[in-house]
Amino acid sequence: MALAVMVQIVGRYVFNYSIAWSEETATFAQIWLALLGAGIAMRHNQHVGVDFLILKAPLPVQRVFSIAAFALGAWFLGVVVVGSVSMVGIGMIVKSPALRIPMAIPYSALPVGFAYFLLEFALSSLPRILRPGHDATGETGI
Repeated sequence: MALAVMVQIVGRYVFNYSIAWSEETATFAQIWLALLGAGIAMRHNQHVGVDFLILKAPLPVQRVFSIAAFALGAWFLGVVVVGSVSMVGIGMIVKSPALRIPMAIPYSALPVGFAYFLLEFALSSLPRILRPGHDATGETGI
């Protein structure tokens, strides 16, 4: 992505010529990076979560909230994965304007990225469901 942006900058300001494929390449790369980065951030517990009140509740209540949060999050991510698969199919017949590649390639970032996010979400939710009250991150309160 950085190389594509660099080519675009040099082309535009040095040669006074805009290179169309570099903008598309950078855009598609940024989409892939953002969606895969969400799963990586989940793996390293870098997403914002407010659990101050839940951690003050009794353990059975914490477990109920953890299960409910997991069920709702997994349902949402599953809906996005399933819904985005149809977009990939539509993208097989459409080509990108500059690169002339099937739009299924950038569109596939959605099901792949969200499926990876769902996997990491499930793996990070298991400790909270099985052992409520224990902070899996090792962080301490302020």
